[in-house]
Amino acid sequence: MTSSQHLTLHFANSAEEAPRIARRIEYYLHDKKISDSIINKILLCVDELITNIIAHAYTDKQEHAVLLDCKVVDNVIELELRDDGVPFDPTTQTRPDVKLSLENRDIGGLGIHLVMTLMDKVEYQREGDFNVLKARISTNSRG
Repeated sequence: MTSSQHLTLHFANSAEEAPRIARRIEYYLHDKKISDSIINKILLCVDELITNIIAHAYTDKQEHAVLLDCKVVDNVIELELRDDGVPFDPTTQTRPDVKLSLENRDIGGLGIHLVMTLMDKVEYQREGDFNVLKARISTNSRG
């Protein structure tokens, strides 16, 4: 569903969905005259978050519905992802030491680090059976 300030997408926990979701978000943000730099940051974060949900959120092989909501309000882009996977709070995960050489780093955690670094604010809540991740970035954000 698309309205003037709001894009809501429901999709299955399937890797095949990620490109479709990215295209819809890209069109939506272009329509809102968001800069390519910010759109690229959003697309990187959405890809990381969706990939994490698909890869790690479910312990069964069943199809699950995931919801992504994107809106632009007062020069702020807000994302909300909602899934019914196992509880997982990415905001409390230990960040990788990116100063270490690649050979000396632990595997994993870079996607979450990327999201936490690129977005201005990331919040997590467990609401009943759902993980709810909210991320915000200013349309004037640099970096």
